[in-house]
Amino acid sequence: MAGSMVYRLRVADPTAAHMGTFIKAMTAIQARLDNKSFNFVSGSTWCPGVVLLAPSSKSAYPSAGAAIFTLAPRIPSTPRQILQDQVAGAALPWWDWTQDRVIPRAYSVVSVDSKPNPLRRYRMQVPKTVRNPAISHNTVRSPGSNPQSRLPSKNEIDNVMLDTDWASFSDRLESYHDDVHVWVGGDMTNITTAAFDPIFYAHHCMIDRIWYLWQVKHGNGGIPQALLNLPLEPFGKTFRDVLDVQALGYEYGSAATPINVAGGPQ
Repeated sequence: MAGSMVYRLRVADPTAAHMGTFIKAMTAIQARLDNKSFNFVSGSTWCPGVVLLAPSSKSAYPSAGAAIFTLAPRIPSTPRQILQDQVAGAALPWWDWTQDRVIPRAYSVVSVDSKPNPLRRYRMQVPKTVRNPAISHNTVRSPGSNPQSRLPSKNEIDNVMLDTDWASFSDRLESYHDDVHVWVGGDMTNITTAAFDPIFYAHHCMIDRIWYLWQVKHGNGGIPQALLNLPLEPFGKTFRDVLDVQALGYEYGSAATPINVAGGPQ
């Protein structure tokens, strides 16, 4: 049932049951042309005045003293509600780039069950603005082509999990988040087009999951009051409203947890 609790699981082969459900829902929303379409919500993920995506999201709220880019997977503009409207139980999966050091097969194969794979690419339609021309092309990637880019390691993320200061944790995690955008390359390096690449959401769900695991270990202490009450326009929520993933209707599945909440060897 749409709106019920769903469990986000790790990205797997496209034949896995949860991936099949997700792919079916993604195919449906990519075919739409209304405000429940993939094109619409991807274009809404970044809004002037509410910078939730890297690069350079630290500069969005200099008075707050900390980055809030980690909120992106929890903001209503992400496809989680519209996916469930199309296919009951559909949930965004997370790409564990600390373990899967290439673009996952589910996001790279040309077809799934003899049909075009909606996770491989998407033809974005970005309207013309005063400052920028219209954009109409298939999303592209160039993984690993930048010799200065790399994917974060498990040890690096385990170390970040030990950081007890929220602002420090957030800034360090954002840096690794940026590294993944640059490593994927192509449209993922452009703040205007990044959210149109389906892998954007798998990446941000990994970031969200790390934050969730950090909350399990350290709670929400240390977040500046100014951030807790910050309105997230135009979504009608505050930072405080999106701290609890369960209240937002999802949870992270227990089947695959390669990042140790305790921060030490497993």
